[in-house]
Amino acid sequence: MTIRQPTEERRRQIADAALKVIAEQGLGRFTTQAIAAEVGITDGTLFRHFASKEEIVLAALDRVEERLFEGFPPEDVDPLRRLERFFHQRAALVGANPVIARLAFSEELPHAAGERGARQVESWKSRSLDFVVACVEEAAEQGRIPRGLPAREVGVMVIGTLMALAKFGERVSGAGGADRAWTVIHRLLGG
Repeated sequence: MTIRQPTEERRRQIADAALKVIAEQGLGRFTTQAIAAEVGITDGTLFRHFASKEEIVLAALDRVEERLFEGFPPEDVDPLRRLERFFHQRAALVGANPVIARLAFSEELPHAAGERGARQVESWKSRSLDFVVACVEEAAEQGRIPRGLPAREVGVMVIGTLMALAKFGERVSGAGGADRAWTVIHRLLGG
């Protein structure tokens, strides 16, 4: 017998369970039964909290977004320190939350959530990339990094490095990999 939870708490549990099921089992096994089993409730109980499976996926997307953008944007007068903080915050997040790491950079979750979900995931990518580009441009204006460095390409490199850390983690760079990756990025920026 499960313990009755307040509605908002149960909705969070269901959304988190949906994230876990998608990340660990893929969309092919993403069923209401799998979500309910993960939470420890019946699949009928799911629909007391959500009108459809797509609504569950949208709630899961909201949970990922909450985590990705907690403390965003990092504050610092120095654009390179802001960028470094962003990099380390995201690296720590994806390192500590493999489920978020797999889903934030996958096409599975937005596919399951339809057009609205796809737009939401695209907005995460744009916000993150735009932040990195703004930091690089500001640092170039201040003479902190070489002028003419293509800011958008640097942004893609930074985001790509985060994706690689999320995908391969310690298999690629061992413990402290994010620190070493940032050191390389910083050197490439002329720091």
